[in-house]
Amino acid sequence: MSSEAPCVAVIGAGIGGLAASLFLSRAGFEVTLIEKRTRVEEEGAGLQLSPNASHILIGAGLGPALARRASAPSGIRIRSARRGKEIATIPLGDEARARFGAPYFVIHRADLAGLLLDAVRSEPRIRLLYGREAQGLSESGSRITIAMRNERGAASKLECEAAISADGLWSAAAAKTPPNYSGFAAWRALLPAADAPDFARSDTVGLWLAPEAHLVHYPVRDGKAINIVAVIKEGAPQEGWSRDGEPDHIRRAFTEWSREARVLIAAPPAWRCWSLFDRKPLRHWSSGRQTLLGDAAHPMLPFLAQGAAMAIEDAAVLAREFAPLSSGGSERDIAAALRRYELARRSRTAKAQREARRNIFAYHAPWPFGRVRDAILSRSSGERLIGSYDWLFGWRADAALGR
Repeated sequence: MSSEAPCVAVIGAGIGGLAASLFLSRAGFEVTLIEKRTRVEEEGAGLQLSPNASHILIGAGLGPALARRASAPSGIRIRSARRGKEIATIPLGDEARARFGAPYFVIHRADLAGLLLDAVRSEPRIRLLYGREAQGLSESGSRITIAMRNERGAASKLECEAAISADGLWSAAAAKTPPNYSGFAAWRALLPAADAPDFARSDTVGLWLAPEAHLVHYPVRDGKAINIVAVIKEGAPQEGWSRDGEPDHIRRAFTEWSREARVLIAAPPAWRCWSLFDRKPLRHWSSGRQTLLGDAAHPMLPFLAQGAAMAIEDAAVLAREFAPLSSGGSERDIAAALRRYELARRSRTAKAQREARRNIFAYHAPWPFGRVRDAILSRSSGERLIGSYDWLFGWRADAALGR
């Protein structure tokens, strides 16, 4: 790598870390991407990639790769879990493209990570360090020193001019503000489409609502698999980001649901589950030449399907604010760019966190509030329903992400 361009370390090679590394390198920076795993891979789960995020990736030249690996559902079909009756449909597909200028995609998380990793590997300014865990950052003057340790316990150090912590909910850089437990757990399964009931193979996102639980499903991997997410109450948080789930437990949780929903829940032979946390919005993300990105800065519950999208937005804005410094900048310049990035992102991500938490009640409303919700949704036009997301899906980064 060239020694002339400013160097940035990105800690964590999840969706946000990969996107930040790619966008920063294209903005003219030398990037070292540090990942404690020995290789970049994502466990089997789907995610929803709304137009605010897909617009960024398409603008970065990843449109053809997304078109090959993602699907654009025609809508979100909302149903009553216990009666099986359709309540409303939020139109997506062509309407989302026309309204927001970019598609609403669903994609397997590993596929999104894979296409970002392919792009990262094609960038000569990016160096990937696998199997290195960042164990401490110290700042002195214009340099940051990152202490690392590999899987064999050997210690090493890396010097850079800025550090971006994109290492998720349990990031050590955000440890002073502990996460909040939501009282819910997410159960995920990936089911071969051939084993799924017909309704689950349609080109829609299925959303089933019930008191204290909800269910989401949609096809991924070119329709060959169905991603299923069931969110249920959990008395106490359990350790582990992704642990084995007992199929009988999740089936018992849905015994009062409609037959169609129970058939789908009974189909997967294996489940993975994890407790759901978020964090009160931080007053500050940045300190000197260090900042946070994605879940490290603003972990949010999955009730708005915006975790990956917000991390991609962060990465785009960070690159935009850093771009003027690519020819070299003073300590004040880098710290100021990080403050601008934080100020540009903080209120929007805090709103997304709040809306996701508010949706706990919207999704899980007990009787009679659930009946009122259903009546309001059923009387709302598709135009009104999709329009309620204008503030979210219509956002644009205007970042310098050119190839």
